[in-house]
Amino acid sequence: MRLLWLCNMLPGKVREKLTGKPSGDGLWVDSVLWGLRQQGLTIRILCPGDGVRGELDSDCGFATFREGLPYVYLPELETFFAEELADFRPDVVHVWGTEYGHTLAMMRALEKENGLERTAVSIQGLCSVYAGHYAQGIPYPVRRGYTFRDFVRQDNILQQQKKFVRRGELEIQALKLAKHVIGRTDWDRAAVSAVNPSAQYHFCNETLRQPFYQGRWRYDRCRKGRIFASSCAYPVKGFHYLLEAFAEVLRVYPQATLAVPGNSPLKAHRLRRTNYQKYLARQIRTLGLEDRTQFLGHLGPEQMKQAYLEANAFVLPSTIENSPNSLGEAMLLGVPCVAAYVGGVADLLTHREEGFLYQPSAAYMLAYYLKRVFDLGREAEALGGAAKAHASRTHQAEKNLADLLAIYQSLAR
Repeated sequence: MRLLWLCNMLPGKVREKLTGKPSGDGLWVDSVLWGLRQQGLTIRILCPGDGVRGELDSDCGFATFREGLPYVYLPELETFFAEELADFRPDVVHVWGTEYGHTLAMMRALEKENGLERTAVSIQGLCSVYAGHYAQGIPYPVRRGYTFRDFVRQDNILQQQKKFVRRGELEIQALKLAKHVIGRTDWDRAAVSAVNPSAQYHFCNETLRQPFYQGRWRYDRCRKGRIFASSCAYPVKGFHYLLEAFAEVLRVYPQATLAVPGNSPLKAHRLRRTNYQKYLARQIRTLGLEDRTQFLGHLGPEQMKQAYLEANAFVLPSTIENSPNSLGEAMLLGVPCVAAYVGGVADLLTHREEGFLYQPSAAYMLAYYLKRVFDLGREAEALGGAAKAHASRTHQAEKNLADLLAIYQSLAR
């Protein structure tokens, strides 16, 4: 079988080939690619880059393309993809993700080549839906406010939201062309059906990064009262809600700490910080959280794993998600989890049996469930163990690879 992949990122092995340096980030897509390369397929990977072509080996080649801004459609990409399709002649095309302009360019190229029936589009996030949740919980004056950086880049919170809207418009056009869609939650199935009810939906769970399949959280080894979240990068991640909840937790557990990857908004240079960072910094100071909140910088897979294992609880405070990999990683390790009931999260975690779910805008409920986890003490291991068992089924690499291959075979026929 000749398989063409269109990715929105550079797989690790492609990055290594281009840079000559080991790729230490361990992307989830690398696990899937490794499994497929053991199956005797001939694979070609297209991904954003500097317009370079190459080969990983005789059965796996790649080509990178210059993409530009994700919310701008580039007609020249349609031409590039048409040439790649004519040259490689794939039996199956797999498009990873809908939220970039290059997806629509590929779908239009495939439509002209009568190739849509042998093409599957994987749902990752959906910008067309995310846009409506982008600034949830952010006061309107903060949304429309500017820092120097935001003014120069014309990129404050409201403008970021508008860019998501524009990406969503391209995404909807691509989905309307799709004949086959791969998803994994009730949420993504419902969202796709609302756009294109005639598309055939194929179920396939995700395989996660390899380091998270080994190791187990233990109460005796964690830092008591430690809360860990995976991101504070932009408003959808809901870190502003978590700060509000954390202040409530400290009333009962004054020694609790909050940790998150990324750079501290308290130390961000005033010419480079975003208005969201400025807002987070103000929240931290107003709530008196400076000494209890830690920003860990960039974390590789092993460092991330250690951060999960050190935590007393993992929190997913996002305003919208499909099936967040961070929650899956925490569950695979058996970390007690508290997550916002958004998108497809309920397909991953069962409330009260494997962790706790709460209304995304109810910071007081997030605080309540965090205190419940801390109150459990050692008994939280049972909660984490149930989560681990569930995640081991959801993210079982062998089964997910077999399901993906079965989808490819059906498309090839």
